[in-house]
Amino acid sequence: MLVTINALPLAVGVLLSCSTTLGATAVYGRLTLGLGWAFVQLAALVGGTCWYEHRTASSCTSASATTAASHTARGA
Repeated sequence: MLVTINALPLAVGVLLSCSTTLGATAVYGRLTLGLGWAFVQLAALVGGTCWYEHRTASSCTSASATTAASHTARGA
């Protein structure tokens, strides 16, 4: 899932890097389309990584809680 989240921004970034005129288009003041897209790509990477880490940590927590409950039930 993490690859899917970052694949589209990466593909658009590659396309923008192929066209210097498109990447150099001014969006707001000195902010260009290429630089703006780089910020979007960075946000997608950081956000996707945080989401993945949170999801992985919560699935490990629930698995260990289930395992501990099953050991307690068998031991009693």
